[in-house]
Order: sequence, then structure tokens, then C-alpha cells
Amino acid sequence: MLDTMRQEIRDRLDHIRARLDRLRELDPPQPGASRFVDRDGNRRDRYVLFGADLHRYENRPVPADVLATLESNMGCELPEEFRAFLTDIGCGGGPYYGIDWGFLRDFATPDCAIPFPEGDAGPLYQSDDDEDGLEHGYVLTTSQGCGDFLGVITSGPSRGHVVAINNSTADWRLGPSFLTHYLAWIDQGIAQLDSPARPA
Repeated sequence: MLDTMRQEIRDRLDHIRARLDRLRELDPPQPGASRFVDRDGNRRDRYVLFGADLHRYENRPVPADVLATLESNMGCELPEEFRAFLTDIGCGGGPYYGIDWGFLRDFATPDCAIPFPEGDAGPLYQSDDDEDGLEHGYVLTTSQGCGDFLGVITSGPSRGHVVAINNSTADWRLGPSFLTHYLAWIDQGIAQLDSPARPA
């Protein structure tokens, strides 16, 4: 059973890798045309898909020993799909501004081992006096811009699902499993870039 599940994850990762290659083909860089500037003061390349100016579709696999340290800091293991994705494909390219290793590292605390609330949605703050909001059961992965983020649930009944942390509306919303969410982001990008109404 476990071997079958692992093979299914490997097959999904192979499919994601092929679709990600297609997305890269459809969104070639426009040299020096981005509004973003790199550390050397040079303008970055521009891409059509939102957030790609920052992540540039560059994925960097995370070594297993580095993930083991992350999990030790969290006090729990990462969900298997997400862990396999990080070791095989890695941080970087998409969705939105990309999977940010800095977020993963900084938010890998013992709070990740406390079960995430049940349900499909809920408030970030339990009361008017709650300054910190919902801070347990997930690890932050991605900025969506405007103070909204994505995370992966690390503990509780929805473990392995994506969660949208919406500071703009002060709520959270449960999404699908991580690989399902990531593939949907790729497929939406391909549909957008491969259509007659492709943005410039």
C-alpha cells in the first residue's frame, strides 16, 4: 500500500515536471523588462504570468538532511506529497511569487505540530484582542501579494492540504492537496498563455 502511494506521488511529480517545462516554454523571459531589480541593481527579466518575475520558474530541490532539520524544528514530519515535491522539484517556481525557502525556514516552529482547525474556512482572529491570529498547524510557503499567503497544513485532519491565509479579509480557506493545487496553478497558467487572448 505504502509503495503504491509513493509510486503514485512519483508519477504525479513526473507529470508536474513535464507541465512545468511546458509553462516555461510558453513564458520566455523578456530581458531586463521587469519592474523588479536584483541585488546588483539590475532589472530582472519580465514574464507574463503573475509572480514569475520573482521566481523565474527556477526550482531548487531541498536536500533530505535540510528537510530533516526543518522537521526537527517543527516537531512533526512534512506531509509526504509536499516533502516529495521539495526533494524532487524544490522551492522556487510558483505558485504566485513562488515557494519561498525563507518562509518555510522561518515558520518551521513547534506550532506546526499543533492540529490545524477543522473545517473549510474560518477567522484568522478569535477575538478583537487576538493580535497574532491563527499560527498553528501549518507552515507558510508562498506570498500571494497584498498580505495574503499560502501554507501547507502540517497537523490535523486536513494535513497535506493547502490553506490560504487571507490577511486582507482576516480569514483562512482550505484548498486541495498540495500537488493538486500546484498542478492546477500550472494548468491555469498554460491555459492563459496558450490562448488567443494571451496577455502581453
